[in-house]
Amino acid sequence: MNWLRSGRLDGAGDETEGIGTPHRYGTPPQGSPVLRLHGTRRPPGSPTLAAMRRAVPAVVWLIAAVHLAVALAQTAVFPNARSPDERQQVDLVLQVAAGEAWPWPDPGTAFITAGTDAGYFVPLDRLPGRQHLAERDDVPPRGERPSYTDSGGDTSLGEPAYNQLIQHPPLYYLLGAAVVSLVPDWEDQPLDAVWMALRWGNALLTAVLPILLFLTARRLRLPAPLPVVAAATPLLVPELTHIESSVNNDTLLIVLFAAATYLVARVLTGDLGWRTGALLGGVTSLALLTKGFALLLPAWIVLAYAVAAVRPRRHGDGLRDALRGVLVAGAACVPGALWWLRNRVEYGTLQPHGTHAEPPDLTPVYGWSDGGWDWLSRFAERMVTLFFVNDHDSSRSLDASWWLARIALVVLLAGIVAALVHRGLPRASALVLLFPIPALAGIVARGSWEQFAAFGDTAAAQQGRYLFPGVVGLMVVAVAGLTALPVAWRRWALPGLFVLAVAIHTAFWHDVWTLYWLPSDGWGGIGGAVEAMAFWYPFPPALLGVVLVGGLVAAGFLVRWTVRAAAAPGPVAVAAPGPVPPAERLPEVVG
Repeated sequence: MNWLRSGRLDGAGDETEGIGTPHRYGTPPQGSPVLRLHGTRRPPGSPTLAAMRRAVPAVVWLIAAVHLAVALAQTAVFPNARSPDERQQVDLVLQVAAGEAWPWPDPGTAFITAGTDAGYFVPLDRLPGRQHLAERDDVPPRGERPSYTDSGGDTSLGEPAYNQLIQHPPLYYLLGAAVVSLVPDWEDQPLDAVWMALRWGNALLTAVLPILLFLTARRLRLPAPLPVVAAATPLLVPELTHIESSVNNDTLLIVLFAAATYLVARVLTGDLGWRTGALLGGVTSLALLTKGFALLLPAWIVLAYAVAAVRPRRHGDGLRDALRGVLVAGAACVPGALWWLRNRVEYGTLQPHGTHAEPPDLTPVYGWSDGGWDWLSRFAERMVTLFFVNDHDSSRSLDASWWLARIALVVLLAGIVAALVHRGLPRASALVLLFPIPALAGIVARGSWEQFAAFGDTAAAQQGRYLFPGVVGLMVVAVAGLTALPVAWRRWALPGLFVLAVAIHTAFWHDVWTLYWLPSDGWGGIGGAVEAMAFWYPFPPALLGVVLVGGLVAAGFLVRWTVRAAAAPGPVAVAAPGPVPPAERLPEVVG
């Protein structure tokens, strides 16, 4: 436990080779221009998993453990089917597993199956009010609940119960079907347990997010403790961990975008090697096989290489190397791009409509004077609120969680402005990293406006979760703004982040427990609510207990490390970035 006793703000004590190599920069006395580079390095573009694992300090693994525990806890607090489109997501996974949705169905030909109804016991979509689940006695005991077969199996519910998710590519559903196939005789097992296995799979998939945030921030040469702060930023967004705990193709897309962001950071810091280009294109190809939002990735890749190409290099031809990298990345994108070419050839559009064989008529009927301001104000409010927190009863209440979402937004915006003004990152790099957020928001706004213009719907497609693929770039740039603070103040950034995270999670969990579990007598019945949640949970409560105890232990060590590191005297130890190409390596300078 030397990393706990040392109070080092990088949390690591060993030097390693390869990707993410933590070279040590000791902060010199004020005014002393000392810069030292340490460590050997592999050639750029030769990452290994072992090297990446060694490069991540123990404190970041603690953050990842807490992050995972929060997500797994939310698999219990949110009943099955109480996440966006979760019933349809699970249904399509099960149809693929049963062989009913492969080959991939044509638009307007897929319907929800009857068997999926066995997996949940709460209303779908918008809730009419508090559910008081602790007072219900109609849920069978664990192990005696209905199976997919018991409820009708792959019998189609027919119109109007379309499964619109066939508008998406199939990769996520193929992976989900692979998970389901690991459950022996899954069709005859209680479906709520099969459903929960899928939820756990999603939570485990996204457990890597803090690691990728840390590696991205350090690759961009943010000084300590900012890479560690970046790793902890998912804890500021309870709705992110909620999506991670659900069955949703967003989870795979978030992880793939996070990996792409790290690779873009490598490009921006001078790694124009063909291997990095191939990895970036390969990740993009997988994302293109996951969801349509990935169509912005090729433009992002070109933008990153364009910025890298115009930067001065001591050796080599930046334009030539960037052109080679972007061509390699483009070639690696081809397998994923073929899916969208197929859509264009077969259906005459990039993304067909899920519930109609022919695209619906979206001829504008309503204009700005018919409620444009109402649409815009609702769009802005929903995108912010539903990025940070939840509103399952659509009450749009201005409660504590609503206000804390605005406080978190102000903190992020302040960090971004500071990063751009004070150049916590090169300004061009910061703008490239931020690119997915306005691009995603623009795509969502366009789709929402089309629904308003055609049908007068002021609320369509307004969900902040659609911005989550850009979360790594957003958070890293916001954290980079902390470089505008004095060095001594930065060590308190992580404690401050945890205080805000605890506050927003407290408000978030208060809303969720109140909406779902508390009996009609309120918080006086919290014991009964906990018992009911444990009874409803498809897995043994002991397993959930292990998760909670493990998460609390990790949180305890994390708090101890954070306080000791923030209060430790002496210079700040800096976790420097990973290896840069030899042509970009700075010499040791002692002045």
